[in-house]
Amino acid sequence: MHVKKLAPFSITPLKTSVLLASAMFLSACGGSSSSSDDAHTDTDIDTAGRLALFDTGEPSALKILDLDSGDVLSSFEMTGEVPALYASPGNRYVVATQRGDDLVSFVDSGLYTEDHGDHMHDYAETPSLLSLTLNDHKPTHYTVGDSYGVVFFDGGEASSSKVTVFSDETLGSNSTLTSLDLETNMHGVAMMADGHLFVTYRDSSITGTTLPTMVERYHLDDGSFEFEERYSETCPALHGAAVGAHSLGFGCSDGVLVIDLHEAGYPTSKLANPESLAEGARIGTLLGNHDVEELVGLAGDQMFVIDPESESQVYLELELGDGVGPLVQGFTTHGEVFYVLGDDGGLQLFAPSNDWALIGTVQVMDAPGEDEGSPSIALSSAQDRMFVLTPDGQSVIEIDTDHGETVRTIDLGFNASGIAWVGLAEAGHDHDDEEHSH
Repeated sequence: MHVKKLAPFSITPLKTSVLLASAMFLSACGGSSSSSDDAHTDTDIDTAGRLALFDTGEPSALKILDLDSGDVLSSFEMTGEVPALYASPGNRYVVATQRGDDLVSFVDSGLYTEDHGDHMHDYAETPSLLSLTLNDHKPTHYTVGDSYGVVFFDGGEASSSKVTVFSDETLGSNSTLTSLDLETNMHGVAMMADGHLFVTYRDSSITGTTLPTMVERYHLDDGSFEFEERYSETCPALHGAAVGAHSLGFGCSDGVLVIDLHEAGYPTSKLANPESLAEGARIGTLLGNHDVEELVGLAGDQMFVIDPESESQVYLELELGDGVGPLVQGFTTHGEVFYVLGDDGGLQLFAPSNDWALIGTVQVMDAPGEDEGSPSIALSSAQDRMFVLTPDGQSVIEIDTDHGETVRTIDLGFNASGIAWVGLAEAGHDHDDEEHSH
């Protein structure tokens, strides 16, 4: 296994440095005095993309690292709490949520593709901070679906919950698509699927918890959301949601609420908790992928593959090994692999298309100590690559998920918290999963 180490970066804090020869990519179509064929010689850019990392030093800053050169391209000072970092639906923008600061910020990675009619034109520019911010109360859950990004604001005693939806296209014009104000505050979630918004509901009479108990459905109508239905099937203490190829699932204290996305009217069904569920446990986190029919539910250290349409085995428990608990888990971009980074430092790779068989295990790192933080993972939408930010925040380990091999280790030269991949995604494959900002 070959591991290549890069030299530590030399960084000038809080200054943007142009480290790309961008001009060779940025010539406007038709802007050259040469022939049309010559003007479009470099319309395709071969790049591994860029990583967004939050430097927790003084001053704290969001940094954009170029994976091709290993250089930090830009640094944007960011005060307040450490943000959670995500990619926009089309992977062009970094979405930074600061729940305690009531703030969502956006950074343009500088990598994007434009449709020029007769061809697609790639661009590589210097990253920039958008002037657009979202400032509603407690931005908590961020999800992606149907090429839309959705931020759910929990609200509080003095403010109701709110849902704000955007796309890469709207962010390109420094704006969002629309918002939906809800009746009460709640620790909820909203997801776009099959052209509809599915959002949690909590009756104001419920006390003692801010967890919702029901789900509503809306559709977009001329730039605003129109109510369609509040499902009668309840989901007590709802927490966790994910969308798969055929269904949308919500974690409930008494099982999993499933919405069928392929049946007319989007009917619901309720799955009881798995028989092997540990006493006192519940499924509180769900994971899905647009190319995989099954969902995955987490209940403490237990992990269940959920097949809502199965007549014989709805739940399949994934075994990680004696004494191994999951730290980070999810699907690769196209769903070929489901990965689990365990607390033993091993990365287990499962094949959903092969009855969830274990493909292999990559020893990524030593088992994190009790006083260390948790690792973070970002996935490339351009290659079969995974980027693991180590618990100490000092380095990023690049993994080839197709071959199950470590490619290299990038020594950062600063303490990072949070990681997101941005870049030129493969056509037709925007990422599609649920994210949390806490």
